[in-house]
Amino acid sequence: MPSVDSMMGLISKIDSPFVTVHQNRCILVRNRNADCLRCASVCTSGCIHYDEEAQQLAITPDKCIGCGTCATNCPTCCLEAHHPNDAELYDECAGAARANDDTVVIACGELLDRARGLVDEEKAARVECLGRVEESLLTTLASEGASKIVLVSGNCEHCDHNTGRDMAESVVETERALLDAWGGECEVRISSKLPKSVRKDEKNTFDASKRKAFLETKREGMRVGAVAAEQATESFLSGTEEAEKQASVYVKTMEDGTLPHFLPDRRERLLDALATIGEPKDVMIETRLWGHVIIDTDKCQSCQMCAVFCPTGALRKFGDPDSGEPFGVEHYPGDCVKCRCCTNICPAGALELSEEVFAQDMIAGMTDRYVMKQPAVKKNTAHTIWHTAQTMFNIEEVYER
Repeated sequence: MPSVDSMMGLISKIDSPFVTVHQNRCILVRNRNADCLRCASVCTSGCIHYDEEAQQLAITPDKCIGCGTCATNCPTCCLEAHHPNDAELYDECAGAARANDDTVVIACGELLDRARGLVDEEKAARVECLGRVEESLLTTLASEGASKIVLVSGNCEHCDHNTGRDMAESVVETERALLDAWGGECEVRISSKLPKSVRKDEKNTFDASKRKAFLETKREGMRVGAVAAEQATESFLSGTEEAEKQASVYVKTMEDGTLPHFLPDRRERLLDALATIGEPKDVMIETRLWGHVIIDTDKCQSCQMCAVFCPTGALRKFGDPDSGEPFGVEHYPGDCVKCRCCTNICPAGALELSEEVFAQDMIAGMTDRYVMKQPAVKKNTAHTIWHTAQTMFNIEEVYER
């Protein structure tokens, strides 16, 4: 893997009006020994890919089509989509539901372009690729009364961007599992054909061509306006923003010695929407979203590095190993994004990430508490484990400049 500095420079190339990059959330920036390449695994255009010969991530910015599939698969929301952004896409989907008797139709741009003139565009939300759709959007729509959500794909088998279809299928599979566990009645499916309900009504006297032109102008205006606003802000606050940008890249460790935590807004919206739907069944669920960390305390070396590097705070320290009181790590599966940073960082191989979690734990906030053994080396003997970890992963060098 490249060094942290080179990784920051590399991933920053993705930043554009289509995608914002939050570098200090990236798993590979936080932990150079991590193996997260989820953005590359689903990139539909080859903008982000793994160079087998160089054995490292490679970025080709001019290939980006703004589909947002990479942002869907990024566990920490290091990548944030803007084509459209989450709020804009929700508004369009909610409007489509209102116009179509609580049925939400989300279609890929290629298909809608082929069906131009035949579709009532107020009844179908448009995305560049279905890979842009993620669970917090679907669950929010379901919690607000959507009876059916149909993701309509184009000719994916012959599309250059067909990895987005695989991402959409994974999202739909997860969504079905969530709705089943929480008792949601919304039907979610993928189709290759547009439902009859979104066909344009030829009897409608409204000037459809003018409405279509208005909608397209509105969408383009929103994108251009967002870019203009971003550029104006940069011009007005150039000095301040540059300082803040540097500060955000090299973030100091927090008082407890852990790296800063960030829980993606999407995860909070998802849990809120599930709580609105109802109480979950007493079942185990397996999805792409959550994991359950299990620590073998017999193998554990009590270094607490899993909590140091956890990006969301799903793993947190408690107690002080130098106080003589119980200390260790707490784990809340509801905040786990299954990034595997903890399993990658553990020097003893004491951590296991279970793919299954209890549905009720997500809402109840249940935590596991792992009490660790007192380290053999005391603080006045230089904290051997801690300093070894600093040497291995350059924590001070990266985060305290």
